[in-house]
Amino acid sequence: MSDKIDVKVVQGVLYGIYKSLYKIAGASSAAIMRQAAPDILDALNHMGVDFSCVDDINKLQSKLGETLIGAGTCDDIKFALDGDVLTAKITNCAFYDLTMKLKSEGIPPFGCPFAALTIAIAEKNLGKRARLVHLAPTEGGASGDTTLKVELH
Repeated sequence: MSDKIDVKVVQGVLYGIYKSLYKIAGASSAAIMRQAAPDILDALNHMGVDFSCVDDINKLQSKLGETLIGAGTCDDIKFALDGDVLTAKITNCAFYDLTMKLKSEGIPPFGCPFAALTIAIAEKNLGKRARLVHLAPTEGGASGDTTLKVELH
């Protein structure tokens, strides 16, 4: 049954959660999601999705990409490190429409699962302090293409 999950239903559930969280916490919603990131990683680990092999940026790209593409959340994800900024280019993000709907209602993107996992893995496995600094549609990209940037220290 789990191989038949409808992305629109997941988007609907996340829409309600993200909108309610933003109504309650406002700008602090991003901090709450930041706190949730390690718990998301831990929950995935307990469900058998193991990221312990990730000990460098290349492995982050291959393992996180393999996991998220396999889950149907995007068509591709590529990482590039420029100084202390890790950029992820996500092709055809399954949550793009959800993000655009929230944005049209004045709710900034704060609940990105790609960002949450990238930050949690970078901190737990790479020993870096990480923070989301950019999340937006990819300039010149197709609908669904998203760029996220995480600053690593």
